[in-house]
Amino acid sequence: MEARKMSVKVAGRTYTLSTTEPSAQVERMDLVNRTIAETRAASPNTDRETAAVAAALSMASTLMKAQEDNTRLRRELAEQHEFPE
Repeated sequence: MEARKMSVKVAGRTYTLSTTEPSAQVERMDLVNRTIAETRAASPNTDRETAAVAAALSMASTLMKAQEDNTRLRRELAEQHEFPE
């Protein structure tokens, strides 16, 4: 698949990405913008950079939990496959 350019707006700035991801996937990246906005809304005096770092840390925590859940579920599935009830 050929890369194409898409624009995303994050924290008031527009960034151009070169991607092969489907458009819908790139549009879902608005989660970054929403998370930064939520951080700034909760702490209005927070500057853009601090809000972006806080959002990144929050999203990294969410990702790590999802990866742990995925690993646990795969292990449970493998165990059930090995030992059918």
